[in-house]
Amino acid sequence: MQSAIDRLEPHALRVVVTWLGAAALYCLLATVAIEATSLREGIATVWPANAVLVAMLLSQDRPSWISVLSGGFVGNFAANMLTRGIPMTPLFFGAADLLEVVVAVSLLRGQTRFNVLNSPATVGRFIVAAGLVAPVVSGLVGAGAATVVYHKDFASALLVWVLSDGVGLLIFTPVLLAVFNGDYVRSFREQSWQERGEAAVLLALTAAMATLVFFFAHRPLLFMLFAPVMLVTFRVGRLGTKLAVMLVAVIGAAATMAHRGPISLVTNDPAQQAQLFQTFVAVLLLTCLPVAAELSARRRLTEELAEREREMSRRAATDSLTGLRNRAAFEDSVEPLLASAREAPMCLLALDLDNFKRVNDQWGHHAGDLALVHLGTVLRAHLRERDIVGRIGGDEFLVLLPRTSANDAEAIAGRIREGMRRTPLSLDGKTEILLTISCGVTCAKPGQDYHSLVRQADRALYLAKDAGRNAVRFVA
Repeated sequence: MQSAIDRLEPHALRVVVTWLGAAALYCLLATVAIEATSLREGIATVWPANAVLVAMLLSQDRPSWISVLSGGFVGNFAANMLTRGIPMTPLFFGAADLLEVVVAVSLLRGQTRFNVLNSPATVGRFIVAAGLVAPVVSGLVGAGAATVVYHKDFASALLVWVLSDGVGLLIFTPVLLAVFNGDYVRSFREQSWQERGEAAVLLALTAAMATLVFFFAHRPLLFMLFAPVMLVTFRVGRLGTKLAVMLVAVIGAAATMAHRGPISLVTNDPAQQAQLFQTFVAVLLLTCLPVAAELSARRRLTEELAEREREMSRRAATDSLTGLRNRAAFEDSVEPLLASAREAPMCLLALDLDNFKRVNDQWGHHAGDLALVHLGTVLRAHLRERDIVGRIGGDEFLVLLPRTSANDAEAIAGRIREGMRRTPLSLDGKTEILLTISCGVTCAKPGQDYHSLVRQADRALYLAKDAGRNAVRFVA
């Protein structure tokens, strides 16, 4: 009983936090949108509040539909009552907004979390679902409420609703989704200080250009905003694109609602100004988001190709049975060290399994493979991080010991030999085989090449074999 309660408490806490977060964020954004863009009448010019609920539901592995939607409805009701004070409006507008959220999330959500800028295809899907279908469905209810309550023309109200909600979802959903998913935090941690500084400068440049164009320019210079946003897209990436577009939209909306900027030069009608601004933002989004998605897809493809190339290189350099370096990779690793070694001593071990053919003949080749893997495991256990080990062929292994004296090299070889003796190989959980090794030890002379050093270690290995196996011998 207590364990059930313990499991229930974290879940109940998450439900409460989700509900409070949805209600508070929705109320805040809705209040700001109504106050700033609609003068408390009719439909807001830009409606970012629904993006909160859409982003929350898309970011959750198991969407908390009831918590998010009920919290959003309470936030919607509170914002409308605070700003408009008409009880009927919150009910109709709240129902329409929740319908929009459900439609958008249902169209976008699949088996995994939705990434807006994952590819051009996902951008197209996002634009159609969030920028068109969901706002149209909800707009039929919202425009009807605006017609009844505020005596607006239904067709005009529907157009404003679709544009305001569509632009709001398209602008704010990607940013909020990245925030809720922790993408911005991860990106910040992964970036260098130089990359962070560049991103900050480019975003500040975008904000400054938007402020200049919308508040201070006396000519319609909207085209100038595409340059900084595209620069952010290419230099910072998709997360930067989301922020850059949102900065332009927020600054532009503030200027347009204050009847300032290039759009106010075209017409004095607030409704037409709102529609022109919404059209501009839509064009900006349709231009930048697909480019950001394509760049993101190409960057991801480049990373995948690089990872595959690294994996192929690793496989080409690795013995498939033991996971150690193969002959070519061992030689490539050792030769540069020999060429650069002048002062520090360097030793080489040559070792193999005693009576390896008998293991294959008596227990089969599978047992022989297990014996080789077992030797590789023992070698890893008794070698240092700087030591280089490889399987050269058959049951022959070589180990390079950098910065190691002859006495230390013989001691390491002795520990490996003793480790094999004390660790029998278990074939099937019942049968155990006691394996031994013979090991030759030698040290590199100044200027000695790789092949000469290997031949020297092999002579020491033959001496160990001649001594009756299970032995270590040194050749100077």
